[in-house]
Order: sequence, then C-alpha cells, then structure tokens
Amino acid sequence: MNKILIILQREYLTRVRKRTFLLMTFLTPVLFAALFTLPIILAVGLEGEKTVMVLDKTGKLMEHLEKAKNRKMKYAPAPAEDLTKAKKILAEGNYYGLVYIPVLDWEKPKGIELHSEKGISMEVESQINRTIELAIEKHKMQLAGIKQEDLNKIKADISLETFKASGEKSSSGGLFMFGIMGGMIIYFAIFLYGSQVMRGVVEEKTSRIIEVIISTVKPFQLMMGKILGVGLVGVTQFVLWILLTLAIVNFVTPLFMQGMNPKEVQKAINTNEDAQKMIDKTTQTVTEKSEISVMLSQVNMPAYILVFLFYFVFGYLMYASLFAAAASAVDNESEMQQFVMPITIPLIMAMALSSIITREPDGVVAFWMSIFPLTSPVTMLIRYPFGVPAWQLGLSMVSLFLGFIAMVWLAARIYRVGILMYGKKVNYKELAKWIFYK
Repeated sequence: MNKILIILQREYLTRVRKRTFLLMTFLTPVLFAALFTLPIILAVGLEGEKTVMVLDKTGKLMEHLEKAKNRKMKYAPAPAEDLTKAKKILAEGNYYGLVYIPVLDWEKPKGIELHSEKGISMEVESQINRTIELAIEKHKMQLAGIKQEDLNKIKADISLETFKASGEKSSSGGLFMFGIMGGMIIYFAIFLYGSQVMRGVVEEKTSRIIEVIISTVKPFQLMMGKILGVGLVGVTQFVLWILLTLAIVNFVTPLFMQGMNPKEVQKAINTNEDAQKMIDKTTQTVTEKSEISVMLSQVNMPAYILVFLFYFVFGYLMYASLFAAAASAVDNESEMQQFVMPITIPLIMAMALSSIITREPDGVVAFWMSIFPLTSPVTMLIRYPFGVPAWQLGLSMVSLFLGFIAMVWLAARIYRVGILMYGKKVNYKELAKWIFYK
C-alpha cells in the first residue's frame, strides 16, 4: 500500500506542476464564463443597425415592414421604382440588402427576392423571411376584416405547470438538463483522464523506464498508483473549475457589464415581437420562481452528489484500468486504437441513447443500461433526477462495484505481462493467453 501511495504522489505532483495543467485549469473557467456573457457583450458591441431597401410593388406591405421590430435591422422604401435602378443604388454601398416584392397572389405569395452585394448570413435571411411573412399575414388579416386586437383576444397563451404527487413543483426540462449534464460530465471525465493514464503507460514503456520501476514494485501496484494519481488530478481540476467559474461569473463579469447602456443590452436581446413575448413570459416565470431553483428543489442535491461521486470514482477506476491494460499491450500510441475502440463503445452508446433514456427513464433500455457496469456510470446519472427506485439504484451500484473488481483483476493480469512485452504485434487471442499466465 505504501508503494501505491508513493506512485500516486509522483503521478499527481508531476501532472499538476505542468504548464499545460495550469493553463487548462485557469483558462477553462474563463471560457465557461464567456459562454454566459459573451453573446450579449458581442451583440451590443457589433456594428450598428443595418438598413434593408424594400421595393414593394404591391404597395400594401411597406407600412407593416416599417413597423417591424428586428435586432439591428431597419426596413426603408427603395428610392427607385425599378428593380434595375434599385440594384444600382444597392451597389453604392449605402444599404445592406434589397428586398424585391412583386405583385403577389395573396393566397400563394411567390417571387419575393433578396439581393445583396455580398453573402447574407442564414440568421439575417431567416429574420427577413419571417418579417415578410408576418407583414403578409397582417395584410391578409386586413383583407379578411380581422383586427389584431380581436386576434389577440382569441389567442390562448398558456404555460403548463407540472407538479409531483407530493405537491412539489416540477420541471421536465430542468430534469432533462440536469440528467444530461451529469451524464456528459462523467462521459468526458472518463475519456479525458483515462486517456492520460493510457499515454502515461505508453510513454514509460517506450522510454524503457518501466523496466527500472518494475524491479522495485509489483505491476498491480504500479497500475493502481498511476490510475489513482491521475484520478486525483481530475478531482482537483474539477473542483478548481467549479470555484473559478463561479468567481468569474459572479465578480468579474459584472465589471464588463458596468459600462454598457441597459437600453442597448435590451435591444440586443429583443430580436422580434415573438421573442419579446417569450422574454416577458420568461421574466414572469423567473419572478415567481426561477427554472433553476425549481430544478434544484426537485432533486435531492446531497444524495445526487453522493451518487455522482460513486459513479465517477468507480466508473473512472474501471475504465482507467482497461485503458492501462490496453496501453501495456502496445509499443506506441498509433497501435493502441485497435484496443481503445472496443473499450469505449459502451460509453459512446450510453451518450448516443441519452435522448431515449430521458424520454423513457423507466423503460427497458434505460433500466438495463443503468445496470450493466460499462454503461451504468453515464446512464444512471441521466436517470437519477427523474426518480429511480431504491432497489434499482442499489442493484446498479452493486453491479458497478463487482464490474470494477472484475475489470481491475482482468486489466492487472494483462498489464503484468504486457508492460514488459516489446516488439510483438498483439491481438485479442494473445491477450486472452496473458490472462491465464501464471
């Protein structure tokens, strides 16, 4: 045990002192925080309002287009009655684009064109397309004698509230996000830190330093020390990411927002009338009780954290031992892919089927994938927020623990032979022989 701790300490200190570790540890929270604030900051700081020239041959839509609310988009009548002349004006560079609306059949409006001197983004094209659609709809309402006020009275804008049988407020969207986030963290953590174990084994084997190390420690002690050391690096990095991200979002980001005009920020957010209604509705919901607070209130956080730690620890140890065994059987990283792909298929399958699991968290697929040790770390974290019976959770944990012991034993049998094997192309038949060597 003492030798395992010595190897663990070496692996941990060697990695946390590297510049790449320090760079990723402190740079990643900045990137996470930027995801929350950068869209608004960029939206406010981007170039000003664009003017689109409109040549309306119907003579009916221009009034509606001038009233349209679009982010950084203004519609103006064309200073020419002819399409050719309007294109020449567009070429002078004073307008962002030209919308040509011919005389339309209001039942089947076709032939509307959008011209520009340079390519227009899909977002802008979609905004202009939607604005013209709304303008045509409003004109057709006028032809039918329907007033906007009457239509607003007819519309039913409801927000379905969900509750548990106990009376607590629930949120299916919140449960979905909570489950997917937990599963993705486990998924990426196993790949990220398992690959570090794999590369470490290959590097030591290639440099032949492993021959010196193995003379003083047993192969199993070396493998476990390396796996535990890298795992502790992962835990350290995750804790620092969480703390630094919270610090940046809560303290640093407000400094960037201080110099911004609140009206400009609001204008950057309000893309159109439909979006404004959605924002107003969201604001009302947040005032009563935010989606995040609802999501957190319906999940037993202390229990979820304990479950997360259990599946993270044993899932990582199980897969890391398999990665170490695969790395010990090859002489370089290029040969390692033939063994890595079969190991990672269960993890990839668990994430690929995550949508099915969230749609039917109590279904047959979700149940068996949360029991099978190689898929349970991801699947159970996705299922847990939706409510998992205690017996299923217990069965899954026991299955994962037994699977961990079996995989570590299997990996250790391969590792002890492969770590000193050089210059031989290894296949699955050869690995099976190594398991039973005495």
